[in-house]
Amino acid sequence: MEKLMRWLAPRSAIGFVVRLLFLIALVAAANITFAMILNDRGLDRLGYSLAHAFFVGGPLIAFFLAVTVFQVRLQRQLWRLSRKDSLTGLNNRRTFLDLAAKLAADKNLGVLLLLDADWFKMINDTYGHRAGDICLKSIAYTLRRNVREEDVLGRIGGEEFAIYLRNTTPEQARVISERLTKPIPFRSDQYEHLTVTLSIGAAVSGDKVSLDEMFAKADSALYRAKLEGRARFIFWDEALQMGRMSVSA
Repeated sequence: MEKLMRWLAPRSAIGFVVRLLFLIALVAAANITFAMILNDRGLDRLGYSLAHAFFVGGPLIAFFLAVTVFQVRLQRQLWRLSRKDSLTGLNNRRTFLDLAAKLAADKNLGVLLLLDADWFKMINDTYGHRAGDICLKSIAYTLRRNVREEDVLGRIGGEEFAIYLRNTTPEQARVISERLTKPIPFRSDQYEHLTVTLSIGAAVSGDKVSLDEMFAKADSALYRAKLEGRARFIFWDEALQMGRMSVSA
């Protein structure tokens, strides 16, 4: 169907005219063939009209419906590609931010997690980018298995992921996050027993806390998790923010 659609799509005015004439000739040939076959069958006018509609109009209608189905599927695929990360199948950054912003606006208790793959550049440099892609897919699979359907999950760039845990207490978020800091197994084309860990920073939603503020806080907590040795989970608090400012200075 895809090849047929490419052939039918004219690239110039001449191409449009050629295809139009070809299709008109095809319909005319179908009409002539039908008339030659059924003219002497003794059908009454109604029977002839019904048969003509079925044998000549039927294929045209079927073709139109097939094109319509193809277009609908193509639109769905394009919509999905515009909202999903092509490698992992997770929400892309834009989609995650849109969905998470809606949840944050509800003012329900929630927790934002920022997750970063530890030593990911080393994985790429040592085992190749193919292994890096497999690693990211394994991380995405693990994240899916550890969140609920109502939570929002996305890849927001490179080896960084985000989760918005809806209606979740800090204690519940800690339990989930500590599971996610354990080594995640993956394999490459040449190496079967590889693992990667995640560092996680978290921030709790609040009545006067925007999603941007939650991201900034979770990022500060993630930065501290990296400094303290990676493969760990840290919640943001005021003291942590002051500590980052002193380190940056």
